[in-house]
Amino acid sequence: MLRGARAHWGEVELAPTTGPGHATALARAVKAGVERVIAVGGDGTVHEVANGLMSRDAESRPPLGVVPVGTGNDFAKMTFTARLAPAAAVAALAAGVTRRFDVGEAWGEYFVNSLGVGLDADVARRVNQYKHWPGALGYVVAALQAVMHRRALRLHMDVDGDSWSQPTTVLEIGIGPCAGGVFYLVPDARPDDGLLDVCTVGAFGWRFLLTRAPLVLRGKHTQLKEVRMARGRRVRVKSDDGPLTAHLDGELRAPGHDSLEA
Repeated sequence: MLRGARAHWGEVELAPTTGPGHATALARAVKAGVERVIAVGGDGTVHEVANGLMSRDAESRPPLGVVPVGTGNDFAKMTFTARLAPAAAVAALAAGVTRRFDVGEAWGEYFVNSLGVGLDADVARRVNQYKHWPGALGYVVAALQAVMHRRALRLHMDVDGDSWSQPTTVLEIGIGPCAGGVFYLVPDARPDDGLLDVCTVGAFGWRFLLTRAPLVLRGKHTQLKEVRMARGRRVRVKSDDGPLTAHLDGELRAPGHDSLEA
C-alpha cells in the first residue's frame, strides 16, 4: 500500500498512531502545504483525523482520504472505497475527485457520519469487545445483546422547530445513511446536502423486534408507526432520564449533560 501511495504521490510521510486521541493530534499538527491526509483505519480513526483537521483554519485543511481497514467502515461507504483492498483504495483515491462533505458537531466534538443515543449508543459500548471479529459480525452480536437489555428513554426532540416528545429506544442523527456496518437507520441521508437526517424508534416489544427490526438492515423501516423520521440543520435533544450517553461515529461519549444540540 505504501509503495503504491509513493508511486502515485511521490513523497509520503507515514505517521503511526500510538493510542486514543493520537490521530487527532497528528492531524492537527500537519504541516502547511501538505496536499492530502489519508486515514488508514476504521471509523474511529476517521473520526479522530477529521476532528484534528476541523480544529485547523479552513484555509489550512488538506483534503481527507480514507483507506478502510476497520470493522464497519461506514464513512468509507460514502466514498465508495469500503469494499476495496488497501492498495486498490489508494489507487481509487489517486484517481478520484475531491468533494465537500458535511460535518456535524455536538458537545464540542465533530462527527462525520452519525450520532446515536439509546440502543445505538449501547451497541457502540458493547462492540469494543468484538473488534477483532470478522466483518460486521461483532456489530450484529453487540446489537443483539443491546436489544436484550434495551430501555426507552423519555426524550424531547426538536428538529428546526418541529418538536415532539416520546419514549425513545433508538435515536440516530445521520450525515451518512449507515451505522454499525449494516444498519441503514437514515437510508435517505446525503453527506453533502447540509442537513442532518433523524430517526427515532419508540418503545417496542418482541413482536416488533422479530418482524420489523430486520427491515432496518435494508432501510425499509421508515414508514412503520413506531418510527419517526425528520431532517434539518439543527437537532436538539433533552432527556427526562438524566445524563445522556451518545456515540459519535461509534466513539462513546458521556459528558454528564441531559441535553445535546447537533
